[in-house]
Amino acid sequence: MMQRARIAFLVIIISFSSCSVKYSSLISLSESDEKVSFEKVGGDTAFADNYLVWFEQPINHDNPFEGTFKQRVWLSHKAVDAPLVFVTEGYSAPAIYQSELAALLESNQIVVEHRFYGASAPAEIPWQHLTIEQAARDHHNIVEFFQQYYKSAWISTGISKGGQTAMIHRAFYPSEIDLTLTYVAPYNLEREDERLVDFFDKVGTQEERDYIRAFQIEVLKHRENMLSYFRAWAEENGVSFKMGIEQAFELAVLEYPFSIRQWCVPIVPSSVSSASSRELFDQLYRGIDFRYFSTQESIATAPYFYQAYTQLGHYAYDASYLKQYLKYYNSDRVSSDILAPRLAGPLIYSGEAIKSVTYRLQKSDPRMIHIVGEKDPWSATTPDISGLKNTMLISDPEGCHLTRINTLPEELRDKVLYLIEHLLNKRR
Repeated sequence: MMQRARIAFLVIIISFSSCSVKYSSLISLSESDEKVSFEKVGGDTAFADNYLVWFEQPINHDNPFEGTFKQRVWLSHKAVDAPLVFVTEGYSAPAIYQSELAALLESNQIVVEHRFYGASAPAEIPWQHLTIEQAARDHHNIVEFFQQYYKSAWISTGISKGGQTAMIHRAFYPSEIDLTLTYVAPYNLEREDERLVDFFDKVGTQEERDYIRAFQIEVLKHRENMLSYFRAWAEENGVSFKMGIEQAFELAVLEYPFSIRQWCVPIVPSSVSSASSRELFDQLYRGIDFRYFSTQESIATAPYFYQAYTQLGHYAYDASYLKQYLKYYNSDRVSSDILAPRLAGPLIYSGEAIKSVTYRLQKSDPRMIHIVGEKDPWSATTPDISGLKNTMLISDPEGCHLTRINTLPEELRDKVLYLIEHLLNKRR
């Protein structure tokens, strides 16, 4: 009951500023800008109206003569004087939905598909312009356009890479958003951040850690039977692997610890030596979707891995205890760069991009809340907020990559709601 009352009060507090704004058609707003088009669509009934918006953006903001692309944006309208939740997707955004924050705040909502993901890409992707700076300028253009109409509080948010994207946009444009709330957002500082390897020596109990390693070894010992099940699964699901099915199998085994920790897959230590090959395969598949390494999935994930291996960083696998069972990998660290798109030459990682974001955030110290789950591997690269007065970190000891406000323990959930109320009450 207390939580419901707090949310209701919060909605009242943050929607005070635009009562004088007269309602006018969103379509008429677009008529003043030929680069923006609106199409009314069905969608979540929590909103009064839903729109698919195509927003024309420069391929290269530094040189508009290089052409444009259409960026997909979903607008869900509730009331002109309500707050607005600005969702920066780190990937594609193929459908309309209501975010947790929009539901809690009874707000309007804009969801932005990231440049060069999904439908938001030119026919041929100019990879050199898939940068954090270019994406931040995309988001700035969209915010600037819609702030002509929505003049109440703006809250940006995103999950995982979407949260990272929200942070980056805020770093480059700290004053155009009132509050940023990220969920389980990584903040890697290296091409393959070692903290994402060290994490697995600390998370959970020693019994769980020993069991996971024993399971991986046992799966690799049953290689021939595993591969027969793997081939049958791939054929049944119409899935293929550019790298070949054996190498994909080994990557799946390497990925297993990360995946089960990330997605809260229950870990029940038991003897693996007595398990049948079929039982081992079924358990492996419960822990990781093999499509992650597939030819079909590579189209959707190529932009992610391009960004990871040029600016945003990723993780490597610890193969030190598995080398004697692997055919394709013989080093202690195995890179995921095999999943990156194969372009004219190797992808060159630059740490200067994330250093720039760090510098900007430290300088502007914008109002931000980061929500993480401590059992999520990505919590190992949570942003360092030391020295920042306006950034709060909320950490769920039992949470994973599925951690949200509504999954937090009650005490932490109430704290987040209080912080939102407090920080937005100080807006501008």
